[in-house]
Amino acid sequence: MSSLSYSSTQWHDYWKSVVPATHREQWRGNHIADVIAADGCVVEIQHASMSPTKIMGRELDHGHMVWIWDGRSAYTSGALSLTAFADGVVRFRWKNQRRNLRTCRRPYFLDLWALGESGERLLLKVDVLNEDGTGSGQLVTHHSMRLWMVCGLPRSPLAELPEGSNIPLVMLTAAVA
Repeated sequence: MSSLSYSSTQWHDYWKSVVPATHREQWRGNHIADVIAADGCVVEIQHASMSPTKIMGRELDHGHMVWIWDGRSAYTSGALSLTAFADGVVRFRWKNQRRNLRTCRRPYFLDLWALGESGERLLLKVDVLNEDGTGSGQLVTHHSMRLWMVCGLPRSPLAELPEGSNIPLVMLTAAVA
């Protein structure tokens, strides 16, 4: 097999540096896995867009895997906005979303980097991405994701928003009989 032939970004390198060198850039089938988490799960780290065919090929080769997609520019530009939060579930709207992400059959996360004025480094685990760009998911801290990658600890979604996140809270009320 040939050597690596892609260009890396500082963002990509940041995520790879989380794990020891022995858990990076390993061949799995016809593709190189960016990171192998402590539990053996492959973590594909993607800055640039990728065709649906390539997404499906990686998922077929890697099997047990997750994606981390770079969502920083979409989030900071306002194209990706978090519109509501209730009971650990965040709703979002993504104008001109990467339609190829609906091809993903494995869990995927969008790295938002810093959330609002809180500065908390977060990823959005996308559970639903509709054709119109609306969707829902969970917020996971960088810290939780790194602990999962290195030690195998469960990725814990946020139950509460950090101060200064600027996401509207939706209060759920119990039905009155």
